Amino acid sequence: MTKLTSKEIVDLSKEYTFFSWSVQGQASPIPVEKAEGIYFWDADGKRYIDFSSQLMNTNIGHQHPKVVKAIQDQAAKLCFVHPGNATDVRALLGKKLAEVTPGNLKKTFFTLGGSEANENAIKIARFYTGRHKILVALSLLSRRDARLHCVDRRLPPECG
Repeated sequence: MTKLTSKEIVDLSKEYTFFSWSVQGQASPIPVEKAEGIYFWDADGKRYIDFSSQLMNTNIGHQHPKVVKAIQDQAAKLCFVHPGNATDVRALLGKKLAEVTPGNLKKTFFTLGGSEANENAIKIARFYTGRHKILVALSLLSRRDARLHCVDRRLPPECG
């Protein structure tokens, strides 16, 4: 495989892919080559502290040896299975989640992202209630979470 320069990585990515949370013409991505712990490095070897890792999905740190080992072990055993099938990992994680959720909640629906989760939450609510129209109070939760976020960051009271 040909090693791309930083500019080639960015140019090809901008030409052939979309960037989330970005005005596409103004996207200025960093061409990341590797990561470890709280750091990542661009294709030119410049090191950065990854301040957004907990926002995305790597709050344990990049390339954590236990996570890498777990991924390797699972990939060696089974990389993918149709969502309609059952696996030991799915069964045990479902059981563990049931043990820590409140009340009689004992079922987990695994999804790949937020829109899939929201869509299926509405379907489940329709099934459970027998109603077609479901009122979702996301704005109320978002306002409350925003106020909590402001308090956590010790911002002035007017932020919430």
